[in-house]
Amino acid sequence: MKNKMNLLRDLQEVDQEISSIEATRQSYREELDAFAADATRVQEMLDQLHDEVAMLQQAEAELQQGLLKERDNVSRVEARLPEIQTQKEYVAVLKEIDVAKKTNKDVEDQMQLKQQEVASLEEDIQEKEAELAAIHEKSAARGTELKQLLAESEEILIKRTQTRESVAAELPVSLLRKYHTLFKRRGGLALAQAHDGACLGCHMQLPPQQFNQLLQVKKLQTCPHCNRILYVELDT
Repeated sequence: MKNKMNLLRDLQEVDQEISSIEATRQSYREELDAFAADATRVQEMLDQLHDEVAMLQQAEAELQQGLLKERDNVSRVEARLPEIQTQKEYVAVLKEIDVAKKTNKDVEDQMQLKQQEVASLEEDIQEKEAELAAIHEKSAARGTELKQLLAESEEILIKRTQTRESVAAELPVSLLRKYHTLFKRRGGLALAQAHDGACLGCHMQLPPQQFNQLLQVKKLQTCPHCNRILYVELDT
């Protein structure tokens, strides 16, 4: 039983190392994913800004075309003024010219507003392009480091997994199954030390008779409170 307990302790130690390595590797992958997600987010914002600029420029171009036509119309109407014979017609043409010029002024104001909007969006584009460039730069530097760390940790993980398989192979299947269940349910602590009459896994007091039996290391003992497999540190 003492040999089995030592194997179980070795197994728990290596399993905890493996869990720690896997958690660290997951954090590396999440950091890499975060760079990609940030780059995608900023790129989507850039694409949207470019689309908005394109729409504003298209609207401005349409207004420009309309304005040029109206200016041509005003010029043609003004060219008729010397030919007008009656005062009534003359006043009507002047009113027509005045309305057209006011309309043109409104169009010019709309065009100016769109130009201002485009200028503001282009400033936003420059900021986002700088932000994206910074993300790519940081991703390139840190990404290389993270990939190296992943490669190194994978080598360690393979070796520790081989060690685990070697230790597990020496344990009975039923005991190994019980250990696996406890390891998952108890947050990676299937075995707990018993000390001063208490289980250090759940910090509950053990029956005195059970603690005395633990000292003899004759059979497997579990905590009556948390069900963890108990062991004691014996003085050598």
